[in-house]
Amino acid sequence: MSDGTAIPALHRSPSALAGSILRNRNFILLWCAYTVSALGDHLSEVALLDMQNAIGRDDSTRIMSMMMFAFFLPFFVFGPTMGWLADRLPRKWIMVTADTTRIVLLLALFPVLQFLFRALEGSSFQLAETHPQGGSIYSPWVYCTPLMVLGVFAAMFSPSRAAMLPTLVRQDQIVRANGLMNAMGPIAAIASYALGTHLVLEYGKEICFRADALTFLLSAVFILFMIPPRRAAISSAGTSRVEALRDGFAYCRTHRRVIELIVFMVLFWTAAIAVRSMMPALVKGVFGGGLSDIKNYYLALGIGMLTGAFIIGGFGEAIKSEVAISWSFMGAGLAVLALALVFVRQFGEWSGAACLFVCGMFGSGILVSANALLQKTVPDFMLGRVIGVKDFASMGGLLLATGALGIPRWTNIDAHVPWLLAIIGLTLFVAGMRATRVRLRRGRFRPIITFWRNFIVLHNSIVARVRRKGICTVPLDGPVIVAANHNSAIDPFLLISTSPNRYLSFMIAREFTSIPLVSYLARLAECIPVNRTGVDIASVKSALRHLSAGKVIGIFPQGRIVSPDDWENVQEGVGMLALRSGATIIPAHISGTHHSDNVYIPYILPQRALVHYGKPIDLSPWSARTRDRAAYREVAQHIIERIKSLRPQEPSSE
Repeated sequence: MSDGTAIPALHRSPSALAGSILRNRNFILLWCAYTVSALGDHLSEVALLDMQNAIGRDDSTRIMSMMMFAFFLPFFVFGPTMGWLADRLPRKWIMVTADTTRIVLLLALFPVLQFLFRALEGSSFQLAETHPQGGSIYSPWVYCTPLMVLGVFAAMFSPSRAAMLPTLVRQDQIVRANGLMNAMGPIAAIASYALGTHLVLEYGKEICFRADALTFLLSAVFILFMIPPRRAAISSAGTSRVEALRDGFAYCRTHRRVIELIVFMVLFWTAAIAVRSMMPALVKGVFGGGLSDIKNYYLALGIGMLTGAFIIGGFGEAIKSEVAISWSFMGAGLAVLALALVFVRQFGEWSGAACLFVCGMFGSGILVSANALLQKTVPDFMLGRVIGVKDFASMGGLLLATGALGIPRWTNIDAHVPWLLAIIGLTLFVAGMRATRVRLRRGRFRPIITFWRNFIVLHNSIVARVRRKGICTVPLDGPVIVAANHNSAIDPFLLISTSPNRYLSFMIAREFTSIPLVSYLARLAECIPVNRTGVDIASVKSALRHLSAGKVIGIFPQGRIVSPDDWENVQEGVGMLALRSGATIIPAHISGTHHSDNVYIPYILPQRALVHYGKPIDLSPWSARTRDRAAYREVAQHIIERIKSLRPQEPSSE
């Protein structure tokens, strides 16, 4: 940093993060703390909704929006400062402090509200309408103020939890860790609304506040038992809090990926909170439900979020976060548009629940992927402040949405919910299309190549579970021949998905180009058809032209799919191309695939493929024999021996 601030390191033993994420003690404790506190988050909210008879009014969207506005306002006001605290102070004790303070506030909340109601009796804050069960209804701000105070300490908790998470797990587990975190959130929220409704209807409102306090007590206990990795102290010499906060904003502004992720989160939270604020109107206006019915539709939304989190978390690094974000925006946009149609046509509660399920599933995809990518992109010494800036910006969008819906005294706003949903859905879909276009244009390859390569990588990561041993040794430029063994029809795609910097063309049997989709992909990848019946001079010339243009060709010296133990039959064509082109020769060995002569089976059977790229092969002993057929055979045999030497010493499935 320009101010000379020391960059802290994490001190942890090499084996501290080894093994399954579900055996990681610190992660499990943080997971439990998040889950139990999420369980309590909505208990007091249900009680406050019932105090205002929100379902029985024609401005339930406004009431819900005001409550959300009050709770998230502190994230906007204090987000950067809380992020700075997360970088300066022990994150564990910040979270414990936030939880214990909320315990005290919640235990005092109901008595304080009762005192306020008595003090405000007959004052100007009292509204004209009366509660159907007796008593008066006061200004919504009376009910929102406690949520605003609780929001201050939620804003304190959030950056520390998010910044601590990537220090507790391995780099390759960050997506899965975020998926598990976000999977438990919906479960807890569903249980919270169901429990809150039951407590209000059976035992009264006060018990909700006490139960909420209990959840934060349990959260604090879980956090106390954590032993997070030590972080070196950050030198504050010559750095004021204002300068540190300014550094956080400057970091975001000068890193394109970070600023884009923040924009995505702003759009997500703005849309998500607006849809959530309209939930009471949907329940009342379409399905004719009451307070006890809200939980059913939160159930559909929550199960959708749970499903999305498990999908993203289960695939882990198989789905690139950038791809998941853009696709999830488009999916969420279509789901919200469908929800608007359900509101207008009133198709029935199952159709509405289905739309909410899909909304939740794609919303979770956005949330998990964006958080994981941010945690992997930003260094630990700056992560708290960046998350604080992210909270500041995303809550700004959220406040804009809830403020627009809740602060003005809209007349019969619930009648306009379908139009509002349509605008939100269209905005999300266009954002997803725009993100996809930008991502494809930024790729190393042409947009259409990037699209298909992403699809191939996704398929191979899920079905073939392909891994690469070591680095990919394919040079960044110049003509290259990648020579590999050939035991399965899926082999070309395994090489494509494990070579991140160069796109491979292949010499393929001409008969495969008669298959419609294969023919299209072969032309797209500039593959070279070859006759199997004999020497194909035209294909050799095409391959040499391809290499002279500085491109990459993938070749299988064995000429056809063979058994993994068959190393005898080697075609001399690879030797001829290697000597006459002067290209760099990279050997690669593929193992762990399902050996089959069938073209289709390997693409659907689960496998554990492993690709190992070797060092470039030195062909200088044959450099003067570019027209010698015997040299072609010798070089081909030398190449196959180098490929054979890359075989794993142990089964690739282990």
